[in-house]
Amino acid sequence: MEVIRPSARSRPTERALAVARLIGALYVVAGLSVAWLTLETPFVDIFAARGRAFANEPAFHTLGWVVALCLPALCLLVGTHRILDFVELPNPLAARRDPLAGLGSQLGDAYVAVRGLILPGGREISTLIVGPPGIVVLGQLPAARDARPVGGHWEARTSDDQWVAIENPLDRAARDAEAVRRWLIADDHDFVVKVYAAVVTRRGSAVRSSTTAVVDQRGIPAFLATLPPHRTFTTDRRRQVLDRIRAGAGSTGLPAGW
Repeated sequence: MEVIRPSARSRPTERALAVARLIGALYVVAGLSVAWLTLETPFVDIFAARGRAFANEPAFHTLGWVVALCLPALCLLVGTHRILDFVELPNPLAARRDPLAGLGSQLGDAYVAVRGLILPGGREISTLIVGPPGIVVLGQLPAARDARPVGGHWEARTSDDQWVAIENPLDRAARDAEAVRRWLIADDHDFVVKVYAAVVTRRGSAVRSSTTAVVDQRGIPAFLATLPPHRTFTTDRRRQVLDRIRAGAGSTGLPAGW
C-alpha cells in the first residue's frame, strides 16, 4: 500500500542509512557504558568530588548522580529511536498513534493511504484511504482517560480534572468526509466520488452514528471489504483523484512501513 505524506522525505541512500544506524548504535553503546560505570565503578564519587575539600560538595555529588542517571537513559532513547527510524522496521513509538500501523500488507496495492492532507481554508484531514469503494476518511477517538461520551455529546478532561464539552469525534469525521467530497467535486462536476467517514478505536464504548462508522483498528481491512465497489471509480479515475491529492499535499508517495 502506498502512503502519501505532505512534504515527505525521500529515501536516503544506503550510505546515509549506514551512517545513521552507526550513530544510533554509538548512542546505545555510550548509554550502556555510562550505565556500567555508574553501577559497577566509583565513577560517580570521583566525578562528583566525593571526599574532596569542596565547600559545596553535596551539590557536586547530587549533580554527579543526576548526570550519571540521566545521560545513559538519554543516550539509549536517542540511539534506539534513531536506529528504528532508519531501518526497515516499524517504530513502536509511532505505531501507537498510527491507525494504519501494520496494515499495509493486508490492504495491498489496491489502496492508497493519505496522511495530513490540508484542504483549502486550512482544514486538516489526518488520514484517508483511496481504493475501489471510493474514499474513506478515518478519524480517531480520544483516549478513554482524556474524553468520554455523555448522552449525545462528548466531554474532555482538563488539566484541573474538570470535564468540558468538545466536538463529537464522529461528527468531526463526517464533516471531514463532506469537506473532502466538496473539494474534489470543485474541479470535476461530472463525477462525484463516494466518501465514507469512520473513526478508529481500541475500545468499544462508542456507538456508530448514521453518518460515521466505528471500526476497531484490526478490523479496518474487513470494514473496507464490506463497502460496495464504486463501479464508476475506475483505475483512471482513481489516478486522477490521487494526482489531485498529491498536488494538494505537495508530497511524494512512499511505500507503507517507510
